[in-house]
Amino acid sequence: MGKKVGVVGGTGFLGAHLVQLLADAGFEPVVIARRPQRVQEVLPRLGVEARYGDVRNPGSLGQALKGCTYVHCVAGAMGGVFTSPSPQRREAAVRVNVEGTVNVLRAARDARAERVVVTSSCSTRYQHRGSLANEDSPAFGAEIVRDSYVRSKVLEEQACTAFSRGTGLPVTAILPGAMVGPRDTSPTPLGAALLARLNGESRGGVGLEGAFPVVDVRDVARAHLAAISAESPDDAYLVVADTVRTRDWQELFSRVTGIPNDAGAIPPVVAMPMALMFEAISWVRRTPAQFNRNAVRHARQGQQYDCTRARSELGIAFRPLETTVQDTVCWYAANGWITDDARLAIVNSALDRAAYDARPVSLSPQPSGLRA
Repeated sequence: MGKKVGVVGGTGFLGAHLVQLLADAGFEPVVIARRPQRVQEVLPRLGVEARYGDVRNPGSLGQALKGCTYVHCVAGAMGGVFTSPSPQRREAAVRVNVEGTVNVLRAARDARAERVVVTSSCSTRYQHRGSLANEDSPAFGAEIVRDSYVRSKVLEEQACTAFSRGTGLPVTAILPGAMVGPRDTSPTPLGAALLARLNGESRGGVGLEGAFPVVDVRDVARAHLAAISAESPDDAYLVVADTVRTRDWQELFSRVTGIPNDAGAIPPVVAMPMALMFEAISWVRRTPAQFNRNAVRHARQGQQYDCTRARSELGIAFRPLETTVQDTVCWYAANGWITDDARLAIVNSALDRAAYDARPVSLSPQPSGLRA
């Protein structure tokens, strides 16, 4: 058997792809999750070991990581936190994304792991005036968008750096864009928007004018794998396939699915006062705002990234976004997520089903050197 590799959050979207990739590369992945039995749902034919572990419960992580040579921490709080300005959500994000990650680092150190790879976010590298960002750029993200998620990720990276310097444990951060791809069973914000458009729901028909960073989840999984296999990996790697304009994304969706592009895009000058109104209503009702100014700030940022380091040091070749969207839509169609029969017929006729790899996880050939 290969070396044991702990994947904290291994039943999630990125985690499941990473576990499959590790197994294919000859490692022995160990899924660590709050509900380890879910491994049978997300990876039913893989037969990997699953252990209980909760990043908020330090005592659970010591036994969970026992015997693991490497550790990937892909668990995190995003749902209900991304774009939220709420102090309560801010505290929740810190508990999971900062304190929880430090708990994993401590347990990995005690388990004598050789390296930890943590999932952060490219949004930590947002730059003022939108100048090109790389891994060494200042982490201005929390100043620019001011949401709970980005703030927690900036603090997480700072905590990882301090821990690594203080203990000598090598820690690498992967900084992906918005992830999209097959097997998004608890849809991410981008996956949820795709599904809404596939099913003709109104919330999927309008976007915010601007641009956003996107990457295939399978490429992020490959970056995680490469980070433990590289001889001397850096502290951080940006993993973003492209920063896509909203209108171009809508047109790409239409081209892949055959569904007419009747979606719109709200310009920031209109979206900002709308968001402020939603925030005011939510404050009166004491409920989370479904739309807020931070969402507008993200879209308006349109940050461009230089991912040369991931390409050259990790061997990452990003999939074309059209391939990513096609694979994602095919997976949704094949697994019953498109509930509108008329739209499903349009999608099925537009997709080249014969070319679709219907395995639970579709992986491109591995670059040389990514073996256990």
